[in-house]
Amino acid sequence: MTPAYAFEIGEKFGFGDITSLGQGVSQLVVPVFSLAAAAVVIYFLWGAFNYLKSGGNKEEVANARNMITHAIIGFIILIFAFFVLQFLLSSLFGITGTDFQIIKSQ
Repeated sequence: MTPAYAFEIGEKFGFGDITSLGQGVSQLVVPVFSLAAAAVVIYFLWGAFNYLKSGGNKEEVANARNMITHAIIGFIILIFAFFVLQFLLSSLFGITGTDFQIIKSQ
């Protein structure tokens, strides 16, 4: 299935291999999700560290628990967004697998 383009971005602008806006966005999906996952893990570890160093102070323990809870919720939202995006791309555009990059047709 060949994707339909309104115009070729590669001809109008100097983006190299990127020939459409969809292709450009699809190449950003994996790095953006990787950065978001790294941020969630760092936030979780920061909350865990704050929990360990709280020393029994109720306010610091509560803040650390909130950080850990928010990190877990963020991770769940990130997973949900990834699966929704994967479902939308596969059902609407016929793109399968976790590699969202559109292959240029010859």
